[in-house]
Amino acid sequence: MVGLYDREGMLRFVGNSLEACLDYAALFEIPLSPSSLQTLPEPAAIRVRGAQGQGGRSS
Repeated sequence: MVGLYDREGMLRFVGNSLEACLDYAALFEIPLSPSSLQTLPEPAAIRVRGAQGQGGRSS
């Protein structure tokens, strides 16, 4: 995963590849000189204790 950040540090796009981020920047005319491209860690599954399925009772 690669993230495209604008010059203010706002995450503008997350893509599967560097090319996807470059295509996004070209499509929306985002200049790359003040922007940055950074590799992002893969998301990890998080288990929540006590979580019930969708069919659980509501209060």
